[in-house]
Amino acid sequence: MVQAARRGRPAGADGEQTRRRIMVVAMEYVAEVGYGHATMKAIAERAGLTSAAIYRYFPSKQELVSAILAEMVEEVMGRLAKATQIPGTLQDRFIALLEESLACVRAYPAVAQLSEAARLESGRIPEFQTILDGRLRAEEELYARLVDDAIRRGELALDTDRQAIGDMLSSFTWGLTHLSALVPGARHAAAIRQVEGLLASGSLLPRRG
Repeated sequence: MVQAARRGRPAGADGEQTRRRIMVVAMEYVAEVGYGHATMKAIAERAGLTSAAIYRYFPSKQELVSAILAEMVEEVMGRLAKATQIPGTLQDRFIALLEESLACVRAYPAVAQLSEAARLESGRIPEFQTILDGRLRAEEELYARLVDDAIRRGELALDTDRQAIGDMLSSFTWGLTHLSALVPGARHAAAIRQVEGLLASGSLLPRRG
């Protein structure tokens, strides 16, 4: 948990802890007010720092938000990939992924809103688009591996349209992530439970003929 701090960089403060505090505060603040309305001065004040101190860690607002996005993409995708490393069917593994995605939203409730804010600015800030595109590629690769594993195990037919199944899975996760940025957590969790119920019943994925 972020601790309150006096203004300026406290003597003996750990640099990495200060950096992390700035990033947590910035993620919540940008998610709240949007990228265009966020200022480094306000972020510094919320983090208990002077304006000069925050620039020691991040030279600009763009670099700060880019750093947050990059780290969150790496962490979340790592957690999702790890969650799928379980024995079981494609349904079992994708349900595990959905459960982990829900855990990520609970751990970082502002991350979806931050991603939405960055996407709105991606037309004029290519770095944001590059990071978001990287997340999409990582998800596509993860789903492709899950589908290929299911085909190798005989769960899906050899002539399964891999791209179509992967796109369907990606559509679920992207839609649910977008939903988490717009509605209360309980409503987002309920939507995930509905998708999991359909998966568990075998109603979403094709059956091998």
